Amino acid sequence: MTEHEIISIKNTLKSRQLLECFDSNLKRLQEHGADENENEGATIDMLSECLEEAIENGMQIEELQSRASRLAQFAFDRGYSQHEVEELLTMRPNPNGKRPT
Repeated sequence: MTEHEIISIKNTLKSRQLLECFDSNLKRLQEHGADENENEGATIDMLSECLEEAIENGMQIEELQSRASRLAQFAFDRGYSQHEVEELLTMRPNPNGKRPT
């Protein structure tokens, strides 16, 4: 077994948790809208960060494409401009190499 064949269980579990968070929150926003005390824009940003972190934890980009498309469509539906949607889908550098947990 080579180094490239080793799967990090911790990273895989973290990625799955991030995607579950993404799926449940996007579905909630689509079906019910933001909660009374929730900032919808902050939640949309959080969804973008979930995708970024999933990539950082080893999730393949191909597995995230449909989610990124759904996020983009939701943002467009909520009035986001093309530039704002592009920004949501652009990975931002993390100075520490890891995001805070």
